[in-house]
Amino acid sequence: MTDRYIPRVREASIPEDGGWAELSQENVLILSIPDWRDIADRSAKGYRYVWMYDRQGDAYIFSFRLEDGTERAVAFARDHGGLLLRDERAYKAFSILVTPEPLHEMKEDTPMLLLEEISLKRHPKAGW
Repeated sequence: MTDRYIPRVREASIPEDGGWAELSQENVLILSIPDWRDIADRSAKGYRYVWMYDRQGDAYIFSFRLEDGTERAVAFARDHGGLLLRDERAYKAFSILVTPEPLHEMKEDTPMLLLEEISLKRHPKAGW
């Protein structure tokens, strides 16, 4: 049995841009978060994650911890990044690919962090 991941992060980043793509026949949510340059090239092997719902902010929070202990969180507010979570692809397993670069400037050598096998269980109070 594995220990449940309990996040310790105190703030969440808001993606500057995002969109859906299909890579190797997998649905991938690509996010541009410039502040995450320091973790963009790290391995996500063995990472743990949890989704939370912030009722006050009407936002889903995706929090994760890498094996080295680095933690980050992303806020998906209902009328901002939350629009991406209302896409039909977010209702089944997907991956999240984070880059510090603007999406329109991505190249093969762009630093990226790939978080695989993510599922979002919707919170009943969210309504979305």
